[in-house]
Amino acid sequence: MAEDAGREPVAVLWAFVVREATQGSPFAQAFVEIEERRYGELLDDALSSGFELAGGDPPSTSAAVLVREEQLVELALAGGHRGWTTAEPPLLSADWLAAAASRQLVVVVLLPPGTMAQATGAPMPADPAPGIGADAFMGAVDRARSAGRVFHGIARLMAV
Repeated sequence: MAEDAGREPVAVLWAFVVREATQGSPFAQAFVEIEERRYGELLDDALSSGFELAGGDPPSTSAAVLVREEQLVELALAGGHRGWTTAEPPLLSADWLAAAASRQLVVVVLLPPGTMAQATGAPMPADPAPGIGADAFMGAVDRARSAGRVFHGIARLMAV
């Protein structure tokens, strides 16, 4: 679940992926899917931060991914004016943290509601980590991207 300052908790699914790069060290990706009733707000915040429709290289944004030790603490959007926090911070793998730290950035990918359920067959708020195979997950992401429903951007990594 996620909480935005002063608001009720919202169901959020996260998936963390390390991708090999054609040059240099691997990079960290954070896939974010939020429930339908708050998706518009998250998307507005992301667009205000400089996110664009996924296709080609992700743009640099004013967003930041805040991490404390091995946990994601917050996705800061809209130039840092809006934070999307997680009531139960997800744990991050050592490989993901190393990839994020080596570049000091994270590619954040916003998925439309229902994307991860397509890969697992489970409704929100299922935990995507153990139940999603890589092929099923990327297939669902590719279908959403082809439909013009995936947004992405490069966020700064910040230790807090």
